[in-house]
Amino acid sequence: MDIALFSPSSLFADQDDSSSEAEEEKPKTRQSYVERRHQFPGMELVIREFSFHQLNANLLWPGTFAFAVWLVQDQFCLQGRRCIELGSGTGALAIFLRKSFNLDITTSDYDDSEIEENIAYNCRVNGISPALPHIKHSWGDTFPEADPDWDLIIASDILLCESLINVLDQ
Repeated sequence: MDIALFSPSSLFADQDDSSSEAEEEKPKTRQSYVERRHQFPGMELVIREFSFHQLNANLLWPGTFAFAVWLVQDQFCLQGRRCIELGSGTGALAIFLRKSFNLDITTSDYDDSEIEENIAYNCRVNGISPALPHIKHSWGDTFPEADPDWDLIIASDILLCESLINVLDQ
């Protein structure tokens, strides 16, 4: 299994960052990617990951693989379900679940076109066409689905405890 190594503290701005909201927006640069092969239970997936993404949707975290193993062991909880995955990032877990169990799954992550396009790309290169349905949603905003009919919500690696990471970095 490939593991993306990074310093978790790099996910946060410096505490003494004195940048001003009045500064002009910098021009958008073209995103760069890296494709990695990742081992999931019973299959290998090719996942394109952002080299960097400001919203941290750029890599697979270890919990994704641990959760995949648990879901294989306890797959009875997936049978016949309509599912949404919150914080899908690259879409890897949702792709694994569709390929392994033909799970009816919708991906969801920040309201960001690059994330949605990357999930669709990862679906295509792993043989899922059309891409999985995707909902752009930033937490704290009203959820765009007024009457969702999912009966299972999956959320792995969605919470980041900055204070814990700062302790681990020392």
